Amino acid sequence: MAQTQKLFHKDFTLMVIGQIISIFGNQILCFALSLYILDVTNSASLFATILVVSKIPMILLSMIGGIAADRLPRKSIMVVLDFFTSLCILCFTLSMNSFDIVFLTGCLMVILSIIQAFYQPSVSASIPSITAKDNLTSANSVTTGINAIASLAAPALGGMLYGFFGIDQILWLSMICFFLSAILELFLTIPFTKQKSSQRLLPMLINDFKEAMHFVTKRQPIMLQLAMTLIGLNFLVSALIAVGLPYIITIQLNLSSQLYGFMESALAIGMMIGAFMAMKLKDRITIRNCYIPMGIGILSMSLIGVAILTFDYPIHSYIIILFAVLFGMSAISIFNIVSQAYIQGRTPSELLGKVTSFIMTITQCALPLGQAMFGILFDHFSAYSAWIVFAATVLSLWITAYIKKTLLRIPREEV
Repeated sequence: MAQTQKLFHKDFTLMVIGQIISIFGNQILCFALSLYILDVTNSASLFATILVVSKIPMILLSMIGGIAADRLPRKSIMVVLDFFTSLCILCFTLSMNSFDIVFLTGCLMVILSIIQAFYQPSVSASIPSITAKDNLTSANSVTTGINAIASLAAPALGGMLYGFFGIDQILWLSMICFFLSAILELFLTIPFTKQKSSQRLLPMLINDFKEAMHFVTKRQPIMLQLAMTLIGLNFLVSALIAVGLPYIITIQLNLSSQLYGFMESALAIGMMIGAFMAMKLKDRITIRNCYIPMGIGILSMSLIGVAILTFDYPIHSYIIILFAVLFGMSAISIFNIVSQAYIQGRTPSELLGKVTSFIMTITQCALPLGQAMFGILFDHFSAYSAWIVFAATVLSLWITAYIKKTLLRIPREEV
């Protein structure tokens, strides 16, 4: 692991710049493609189906991507995949007038999802390899902030570019972004130790999966508790935000979709604020006390229920929800960043890819389950939506109390 105490040294700076170029290229492309398909087909449900199908490979293949990140040079994975993404976009651009555009777009988005399943584990596993341990929280704050800024700015930028220039120019722009990202990554130096294996592919994958599961459940049980906490947050809080907010704002409060768009921006701004605070308070907020911002964030989310009960003035309720989401997401993001840094710091380099992917996979699976549950609850018990929010808050606070006991048992020397 790098011994330098400086965060923005050559390798980390190159990775950050490459991530900015790559993430913005991907976000702008996906947003523009959605507008393009809606323009061509006038069918939101058709594109929603494509969007859902395209997310499946990311969930199913992330674990294999993590194993690849431990078995192959991470720098090579990143470079090859960025070049390959650029090539795929080029092929799509040259073929879009020769094939059915809906089918072609679906294929491109599935391919991009598969690429991300292998790309993201390599990036996550590379951070501890090029960052000093005491800078892991700051490094993860930077990468979280980049994703948040992209989520906030890319839709607006993508919409503006699509409106002015159309899909063709955006495709070329995205292709250039991925190509430049790959060029920058060529100059990275990421330590890699080749692992020996005499097994065939399938037995090797099964063995690596078992190794990751054994490490998390037996050797580092605190990581398992953190993973269970993240599962709970995804199932209750993230799913509530994803399904509850659009329903509450557009249906119950009868406000415009533009105001819901501002709410989406508040989520991204909250993540940015949380990333900034985690970096600035890294010496004060550690793994032992990160349950505090988590609890504060969950309590803030309970204000959504309060706002529902007072919607005699819908815009007043909206303002309450806006600040609840902004403050709550900021606090919860701090917990996520500190937890991620702890997991990275306690995992050997040769296991980083598979362990982080194992945790990511099991926590991601909770989100669609929670979304389905809240969809049913808000459909059938809309008159009690405030109490649905309060129930989710109480359960989430119980999870906070549960993880608090675990975190306080961590020796101070491990912090």
